[in-house]
Amino acid sequence: MTRKSQAHEFERDPKHIAIDVYAERCEQQFRGLLSRDPSETEVQEFLEKHPWLVPGHRTPTGTSGHYPLHCILIAQPRLPGREVFIPDFMWIATHSGAWYPTLVEIERPEKRIFNKDGTPSADFTKARNQLAQWRAWFNDPANIQQFIDFYGIPSSLRQRTRHLHMILIYGRQSEFEQCPTLVARRGSLLPGHDEELMSYDRIDHDIALPDAIAVTAVGQGKFRALWVPTTFATGAFLAERLLHIGGLSEAIGRNPEIPIDRKDFLNRRIIYWKEWAASSRTTEFHTGHRE
Repeated sequence: MTRKSQAHEFERDPKHIAIDVYAERCEQQFRGLLSRDPSETEVQEFLEKHPWLVPGHRTPTGTSGHYPLHCILIAQPRLPGREVFIPDFMWIATHSGAWYPTLVEIERPEKRIFNKDGTPSADFTKARNQLAQWRAWFNDPANIQQFIDFYGIPSSLRQRTRHLHMILIYGRQSEFEQCPTLVARRGSLLPGHDEELMSYDRIDHDIALPDAIAVTAVGQGKFRALWVPTTFATGAFLAERLLHIGGLSEAIGRNPEIPIDRKDFLNRRIIYWKEWAASSRTTEFHTGHRE
């Protein structure tokens, strides 16, 4: 039986938070965090709890109608094989013709890109060199095979073209507001076709990504949930991914913003949708109602 013909039961939970309401709250909390000169660790933890703020889930060639693989944000993703510096986050973005391992590196927001003499700072140069290291890693075919095995890249994606995409989130726009010369210099700092420089002021939530889960990879295409966002919902649209992610109940339990009865509902429905997905022989379902 294919998923298109497989019947399923849909339930509506009245305790589900309105996405637009939560989005406004999330934006206010993030701007408040940035105003307090947070550490990199504080920013990392906030973004893990709000994956829809992390850029890169859409492909760089244009807006994609596809979710990233399993709709998961992978925190501290390993690059198996030769040891390299570990990125802060990774999406595996997709569209109909290609897939993009998208590595995201963050730095403390108050770090400056330029020295007083207009040259790149030592901290920025170090961060930029990390991107070069990742590029070299992905140029090794042996590493690519280990990557595919470790993250469980499905055959439907392996048949498409692979492109690396790297995003460095660094600094604030206030560093350049009064200096057009620095604006011009900043534009030439990451000239590669596979790399992108973004300030913290450009970060915004993506309203189409309320169900993204922050995870850590455990290997062989399996993941463990770190945080389930308050906006998370269940349904047929992403049921297949539940077969790849462990620890969902524990992650739901760690989120104090989800009411207890909502947690009970989600845990019950996750069991249902996992069983439903396991009985299907088709790939991830991308449409349907949210519970």
